[in-house]
Order: sequence, then C-alpha cells, then structure tokens
Amino acid sequence: MMKIYSLIYFSILIVISKQDSISPLHGLFYDLNQTNIYYGSINVTDGQFNIVNTLNINDVGNPKLSKYPVLPLAYDPNNDVIYISAPNNENRKPILSVINATTGLLMRMFNTIEYDIVSLQYDIFQKQLFAHIETNQENLTQIVEIDTNNGNIKQILGTIQKSKPTHISSYCPICRKYFLIAIQDNHYTYIGVNSSDGGGISWQTPIHFAPISIRFDYKTFTMYSVYINQTDQIMSLVGILNRTIGGIGQIVGTISYDSILIATQLSAFDIEQKIYYASFQADWPYSTGISTLNLNTTVQKWTFLPKSNYYSYAWFVKQFVH
Repeated sequence: MMKIYSLIYFSILIVISKQDSISPLHGLFYDLNQTNIYYGSINVTDGQFNIVNTLNINDVGNPKLSKYPVLPLAYDPNNDVIYISAPNNENRKPILSVINATTGLLMRMFNTIEYDIVSLQYDIFQKQLFAHIETNQENLTQIVEIDTNNGNIKQILGTIQKSKPTHISSYCPICRKYFLIAIQDNHYTYIGVNSSDGGGISWQTPIHFAPISIRFDYKTFTMYSVYINQTDQIMSLVGILNRTIGGIGQIVGTISYDSILIATQLSAFDIEQKIYYASFQADWPYSTGISTLNLNTTVQKWTFLPKSNYYSYAWFVKQFVH
C-alpha cells in the first residue's frame, strides 16, 4: 500500500508545471515561534515563501487562540491594507488590526469589539468593512458594519438565530450581500445578509453538501464552493452553489481525488484571472500544497510546498490596487 501511495504522490509531482500569469498569494503565516506571526507571500509556481515583516502577537493578537481554523482577513485595495482579527493573548478579547499590504507594517489596532469576530468582508466599491461576530447569547450571531476610523460597530445589519457559526463566508459588492455558511439543526445553511438599505436577512437556505470554502464572482454572479463529495467522502471538488436546489448545480473541477490528499479550509480567489486557490495536505509522506483551478478552462494544477518553517493562517490575492 505504501508503494501505491508513493506512486500516486510522485505522479502528482510530475503533473506540476509552471502556470503563466498566476498571482502570488499574500497572507499571514506562523512558525514554531510562539510570539510572532509573519506577513508575506507565496510564489505559487515554486512554493517559495517571501516574508516581509514580523508582527508580535501582543500587538495583533494570537491566531492560535481563535475558535476558527482560518484567520478573519479582508483586503482593501483602495488603501492597500488588510484587516485581520485575532484574540488578545491575555484576555482573549478580539483585536482588529490594520496592516499595510505591501510592507506588512502594523498601522492601527482596535480592541473595542467585545465579542469574537468569525469572519471579515470588505466592500471595495462602497469602502465599507463588515464582520460576522458572536454575541453573548449562545447560537446567536450578527453581521455588522465596522467603523474603520475607530473600530466600533456602526450598525447591525442582520441577526442570525439558532445557528452555530462557521468562518466560511464571501461577499458581493454589486448586490451588496454578505454570504455565510452556518449550521442549523445539524445541517449546513447558506445565508445572505443585506449590507445596504438597513440590512436584513435575504434568505436562509439549507444545503445538502459539506462546504469547505466559498468564493463569490461578482462579475458573473456565481458562487463557487470547495466541498467534499458526499458519495465517497474522499474527493474534494469545486462546484457552483445553486441555492434554489440547495446544492451544487455544476461541478467545475477537482481539488483532490485520493484519500492521501485532503483539502483544507484555506482558500483564495483571483477574480481577474478566474483562479480558485485551495490548500491541501498529503497524509503520506506528509506535505502541504496549493491547488490552483482555472474556472474558465477547468485546468487544475498542484504545487507542493517545499519543507519550510512557515504555515498559513490566511490568504488573499492582491488586485485592483489603487
């Protein structure tokens, strides 16, 4: 069996090839150091890390204390900054940090929000920051707008009751909706919350598949999702979410097709190049990598990351920089 796994593993390595015009992944990373996180990028072609700055967890929070597997991060291309949220290392209250997306330098930090931030989304046209936050009531969360000048909550846009939150979310700056996945009655639910006209929940649709991540293409009004094939529980696929049927309306491509390759919840989306990035790990021999799927051509490639001290907290693609 180990020989078979080896053949599969090295066969995958053979199909890895250079993909032209592919953007680097920017993000936050960590290593065995317990006091720092790192800002930088990954060259998707060869998997090399480029770390440009070191941030102390006493300043920006400690992502390892987070309840959720992916660090909340939103990118503002108008000012070339990212917003991240991580728990305070002392009392676990959330810190909202503003970081220069070129230099990685900490510009501002706020600690005015009392409850955990589940996810962040930024409206690149209206220049507004939104968050999915927990409350002091069990199974009750809210979508809110955050004032980027002081870190305070400006308005509550929607209250989601009787549901367990997940970090899985995306945003449409055209229809101005915050999309998220929650768990209600042990079933995944796809929810849309208005970020305009005073807010309000547009829909709550039960879905019959297990999403790993979602990314909305506002140019084509298409919601893509990485998900686990319910039939074999092995294959990880990218499909188009159809909320009318509560499932995947069309399969676009494959992230992994074998039990030794496991898709993780890290992802990013390049809307200009129409490329969906998803992370994966191989059980044996253990390694991590990045799957890139061109949504137009359905061409998919793997890049195994070289052995490194760095591991990922969150990714984004830097585009539309003003």
